[in-house]
Amino acid sequence: MEKDKTIIENAYVSYFDILGFTSRFVSGDLMQRYDKLVNATKAIKDKDINIFLLSDGIVMISVNFEKIKKGTQAFYTWGILNDFWLRGAITRGNVTKYDMQSIAFKDKIVLPFLGEGYLKAYKLESTLNISGIIIDDAFFSHGATNLSLKEDIDYVEYEEYLPKRGYEGRKRLLLPKEKSISQIVDTMYFEEMLKSHIEDIDKYINTFCFFVKFFLESASLGVVKTFMEKILGDLTLHGRRALIPSKVVIIFVALIEGLIDRYRSGKHPDYSDPSALELDIDSILRTLKDEGYLPTFTDYLLDYDKKMRTTLYKDINNLRSGSLTFV
Repeated sequence: MEKDKTIIENAYVSYFDILGFTSRFVSGDLMQRYDKLVNATKAIKDKDINIFLLSDGIVMISVNFEKIKKGTQAFYTWGILNDFWLRGAITRGNVTKYDMQSIAFKDKIVLPFLGEGYLKAYKLESTLNISGIIIDDAFFSHGATNLSLKEDIDYVEYEEYLPKRGYEGRKRLLLPKEKSISQIVDTMYFEEMLKSHIEDIDKYINTFCFFVKFFLESASLGVVKTFMEKILGDLTLHGRRALIPSKVVIIFVALIEGLIDRYRSGKHPDYSDPSALELDIDSILRTLKDEGYLPTFTDYLLDYDKKMRTTLYKDINNLRSGSLTFV
């Protein structure tokens, strides 16, 4: 095998981990759907991209950064829309390339060691507590080659509401394919959480909040209103079931924070009246109160303001009182 091995220096590597793989395998759900994942990897036919599907992990390798970026975005977006939640990383490093004939034999398959680049991506993705793709900070370090990574187009800086201990702080996360966020948000409701993600609740909450935040920045007002009606109706329908109040209220903190950011951005003329924002926030608070979530919401909000040095609690009170200090 050694003679068939070559080193690709400074290749670009994406590694994806399928979240909830073990629990879904045990339940039998994954066995019925795994062929979809196999077919999705087979559908990537670019000769400049090598792909390995290793049970609950997918590795994508290329010397072309633009292709690895677009391939990663496409695969991540496909995963979210098909209920394969992927957590991954993009990095760069030496990888080992093998002739496929050298690892597949009549009665066995010998999986190769893919090298330093693979290990870097594997370790980096494990720092996330979200279904997302983290981009290696090395791409943004002084002297790094310009890889045409554009903030708010290709990636965003984001801080998880429920990070892993020791990995707090802002991270650069790859955005999904253009114009897909509204479609993705439309798949994220409490019934889905109860059905598929209850064992990964923190990751689900983080992912939900991530997409809600950037959905509110870009969606039209009509789509935002429809989304709010649906999520509040969803809470009314499922709020007294197996939902965990201390977790669920985080979504509504993110929702209110996103609405305030939308108002303050100045990018949405149809959302420039503070009375419209006040009505939306009142609707959220009223529903939380009706479902018995308001005390938990308030406790979390105060703790969040303290930890993140934000002023959401004060902003909400100023807005509802008509205070001129809310801008």
